[in-house]
Amino acid sequence: MPRIDISQLPDQSRIWIFGISPALDPRKSSRLLAVVDDFLDGWAAHGQAIVSARDLLYGSFLIIAVDQRSETSGCSIDRMFGLLQQLERELGIAILDPNRIFYRNPDGAVDCMTRRQFQEGGEANILVFDTVTERLGAIRSGAWQRPAQDSWHGALLGKIR
Repeated sequence: MPRIDISQLPDQSRIWIFGISPALDPRKSSRLLAVVDDFLDGWAAHGQAIVSARDLLYGSFLIIAVDQRSETSGCSIDRMFGLLQQLERELGIAILDPNRIFYRNPDGAVDCMTRRQFQEGGEANILVFDTVTERLGAIRSGAWQRPAQDSWHGALLGKIR
């Protein structure tokens, strides 16, 4: 079976981080994970199974990881994005909208705002999540969470277009 537990993958594994808004409740979390698991169980590229895993963090981030020895293709990745579009419609959530910045509220909860809202009111020390991180090790080490001023997000601060 190509789907494994994410703990079995090395830090160098390629990942995709999908921010989810609003955050999932337990029912929607279960549905999303069941559909993703079914997809990963049969995910293949050029007839070869893709060794992959997933995780759901804080009810707001779907992490899909691929063993670096597995080959992915444009078509196989397109199928993953197609599945996520289906889940957006079914669950009434946003997964693929790139216009969102995810951050921690002062109370520690994960929240999001649009890029424009962040440009207008974001703060340099707000803890943001870097959803363009590409390696599993960055999730494990916490490096994907850092103050906006120490991330690419800092370049957005104060820039109104």
